[in-house]
Amino acid sequence: MQMPREVWAGSHLRNAPQMKRRVVNNRNEFVDWFNSYNGKMNCYTTVYDFEDFNNGVKLDYSVVLDRAFLDFDAHDEPLQNAYDDLRKVVQSLVESDTVFKMYFSGKGFHVFVYGEPVDDIRSIQQYYSKISNGVATLDRTGIQTNRLRRIPNSMNLSSSDSNGNPYFCIPLLVDDLKLDLEDILVMAEKPRKVSSNNGSKLAVFPEMEAIEISEVEVDIPVPVGKLPILPCLHNAVMVENPSHYARVYLVQWYRDLLSMGERVLSPEQNDQIHTTIMQELESIAGIEDVWLDWDSRTSSKYVRGIVDKGYNAPSCSNVLIPQGYCIGKCWRYYDGE
Repeated sequence: MQMPREVWAGSHLRNAPQMKRRVVNNRNEFVDWFNSYNGKMNCYTTVYDFEDFNNGVKLDYSVVLDRAFLDFDAHDEPLQNAYDDLRKVVQSLVESDTVFKMYFSGKGFHVFVYGEPVDDIRSIQQYYSKISNGVATLDRTGIQTNRLRRIPNSMNLSSSDSNGNPYFCIPLLVDDLKLDLEDILVMAEKPRKVSSNNGSKLAVFPEMEAIEISEVEVDIPVPVGKLPILPCLHNAVMVENPSHYARVYLVQWYRDLLSMGERVLSPEQNDQIHTTIMQELESIAGIEDVWLDWDSRTSSKYVRGIVDKGYNAPSCSNVLIPQGYCIGKCWRYYDGE
């Protein structure tokens, strides 16, 4: 893995106090950090590499967009469903001799498909949409620069075998997919030191037109709670550890909806909006493997500040597009935002 990089040790217990992400500057720092937390916390790092850091913070503009992260997760369905989907997608990658790596995460499967670096994450999102078509267990929020992945050979404390012991996140070989799922689970009872490199040809991520002239309109996501949500914000928050600004922008969006765009409201109106937004956020945080660092008290404080100060939702042209949140045109863009 490229260094420096951002890492996170997250508790698998819902509503437990959570640590903040941090940056490890070199291999020794990473190993020390990993050995300190593996087996006690779930250990994650960013899907993407970043070239530049400042005062222990990654700089978003420096992200290296050279891979598509495929996350197969059966959720409440049998894990066999995710395994079957993995086999189908991997067969296609092998037939095209595409460069990829794959892992059993402890509860699902991860595949990294590598290509030449691109400047626009929508290129990778478009590739992802094509490869995921008809694959029911692929997580539809997989492509964003802030996404985390489990660190190989870390314990997945959210999983357990028949004896109550956690599975490890292990690399898989193509030949492993000839095995039954039960054999994969047995392998995952301990760390595995093998190379998971496959293929010789980099994937070709499609070139994308500028948002302003693009004819592609993205689908509107199904609301998690009662309020509609923009596709870009849905994509940004439906992950393990959303960025601070993704959370802020979501709350601003909800506040705008509930206030009908009015900045100055009565204290009673603000109280009602605060309550409604907290209910929406709690619905999102209640989804498995989403918003793992959710803290109701801290979130309530931030929501209160945004609501009381009358902050409006961020604009597409000045915020969401330049900052890389936009995943394609939606109804809001056409409305002049």
